[in-house]
Amino acid sequence: MSILSKAEVKKERVLKALNHEEPDKVPITDSFWTQFTKNWLKKKGLDKDVDIYRYYDLDLLVINPNMDPKIKRPEIIKRDKREIIYKSGWGSVVKMSLGQGAAMPGYLDFSIKSAHDYEKFEFEDPTDIRRYNDIRQDLINMGDNFSQLPSYMDAVKAYKEDFCLFGGVCEPNEVLTRVRGMQGHFMDIMLSPEKLKAFAERATDFMIEIGRQQLERVSELTGMVIWGDVAYDKGMLYSPRIWRKLYFPCIERMCKEFKRYNVKIIYHGCGNAKEIYNDLIAAGVDCYNPLEVKSGLDVVKLKKEYGKRLAFWGGIDVRVLINGTRKDIKKEILYRLNAAKGGGYIIASDHSIAGNVPSENYEYMVNLVRQYGKYPLKLPNKMCDKYDWLDKNNLHRI
Repeated sequence: MSILSKAEVKKERVLKALNHEEPDKVPITDSFWTQFTKNWLKKKGLDKDVDIYRYYDLDLLVINPNMDPKIKRPEIIKRDKREIIYKSGWGSVVKMSLGQGAAMPGYLDFSIKSAHDYEKFEFEDPTDIRRYNDIRQDLINMGDNFSQLPSYMDAVKAYKEDFCLFGGVCEPNEVLTRVRGMQGHFMDIMLSPEKLKAFAERATDFMIEIGRQQLERVSELTGMVIWGDVAYDKGMLYSPRIWRKLYFPCIERMCKEFKRYNVKIIYHGCGNAKEIYNDLIAAGVDCYNPLEVKSGLDVVKLKKEYGKRLAFWGGIDVRVLINGTRKDIKKEILYRLNAAKGGGYIIASDHSIAGNVPSENYEYMVNLVRQYGKYPLKLPNKMCDKYDWLDKNNLHRI
């Protein structure tokens, strides 16, 4: 009998969860802000090259290639101790704050100024080898840190023996956020929907080929994450009717193309986009992430409502990780683990692990998942009641 490699064990674990089966234990992963990893390394007294995914032996890791429409290094406009302002490969001007407590980048200007600009906007060749073989210093991969990352293929090589790997692409709403901005995007929805729809289709063509290139080049990929924030904490950014008309066909086409490679599709969307979950299921999405608790999403209730039609990834209230006591965190983890009964759940924070999360609280979360996330699940009932988070020192059962 052959012995599975570490990556094969994790891939089997993740696939069973996504197929609504119970693996050996609940898969766990997360995404980490740069400031958190810096704080974590300092607090643990670790060398700067220690990898947090390896340290905690997490299960799933998403690797994105260079998805910038134009392949170019950032054009620095201003740089000092407080901030960097640069022009990205999307044509947008981006402001990135530096130092302790720095937030995600903000946009100062966009390449598309009006709906008339959509037709002349150019997407450079998605098959260009530089997207996959060159150092990555693109907008998506830099995130909250102005840095250089190893190439996509080098990252795959470094991680493929030890992790379940997913690739990533952006859906057209996410593209528009970077090239047109939210205000211009919303204006065009109302005033120039046909021009907008035509651009969305071109953006979809571009991203489908970006995804295909990953799947062709990397046989180890288990699936594809589609990045697409279409909601905020109160609900959809625009009506589901508009989304279905403009963007559902794009998501459906993406899923159809990627499913030809027999992979899983995970849709990432912050906020509460529950109004379109059924549409995403119809399009071919297998799993939804990250399930922000502050937007009213409860992964345990969602699991009961959607059954085996949709798996979930995320759902741990990061506010509890920031301000909670050990008792608070334990109650949070044990309650959310109810969603893992019967499979269908990958545990992670409900957004990401930001710099204000104490490193010891995150480590406590991981240890709890390791302790109580083994199948068959044995969760102590008295610690698994539903509660509302009221303030930093008070959890109230309902």
